[in-house]
Amino acid sequence: MKGVCTFRHGSTPSWVCHIESFSDDLQNELRARLTSVCHGEDKADSTSKIYSYKATLKEFLRRYEHKSAETKKGMIGELLSHIILLKEFPNFTPASPYFNMEEGSIKKGFDVIVFDKNKHGIWITEVKSGEADNHNSDTKNMSLINKAKNDLKARLNESDITVWLNAINGAALALKRGRLKEQVNGILKSIADAVEDGKASSVDKDVILISVLFNPLRYKITMDTVSKKHASIVKEDLFAKVIVFSIQKATYHKVVAFLKSEAIL
Repeated sequence: MKGVCTFRHGSTPSWVCHIESFSDDLQNELRARLTSVCHGEDKADSTSKIYSYKATLKEFLRRYEHKSAETKKGMIGELLSHIILLKEFPNFTPASPYFNMEEGSIKKGFDVIVFDKNKHGIWITEVKSGEADNHNSDTKNMSLINKAKNDLKARLNESDITVWLNAINGAALALKRGRLKEQVNGILKSIADAVEDGKASSVDKDVILISVLFNPLRYKITMDTVSKKHASIVKEDLFAKVIVFSIQKATYHKVVAFLKSEAIL
């Protein structure tokens, strides 16, 4: 992803994105996509001031400000994941908004749901973020991927209709009226019906496992390790298809500083 990060693609459906610097290109991507990511594409086209870029910045920071350090890392990690995933995969359309309107926070349920316009199906995405601390980058990154895998495995096999109701409501907020919205709604309702019938299952779902590691780039995540991890997950037969996507940036603080500076301009 030229100008945004150094991007490496493995022999399997796995990617590593090293964000070398918080570049102008990445800042521009955030500016261009923030409103649609947070509110959904439908609201992003609104002329209402409450869905403007400035208002969205202020609302994001309001939600961010009083969270724990761990939650803050998670919020920035998920935001970066939205931006980079949509940039790298132009065939993906977000079918879930970042904001949870009912709780004034990030939503509960699935972190991201995207619709693949080429294959006319959905990818359910889980994002895990963290710092390396005393771990080397690969060790910590594997831990984050494992957490994402285990969380999705549990959630997709639970007979909890709530996450699917949230997904249906999120898609209604995120997508414009039209054929795409009808397709996504149909897929999600079909899954929800199966869950209601006691047939919850992860093995027929396509998933994206995203890790966001905040650690200096002199200790880089290696592509070989991520590819091998992807291969081992595939062998577990937990999901229909799996993409593993690892992002590394030195810290999350520059992203926050940028958002704050944009809000007061």
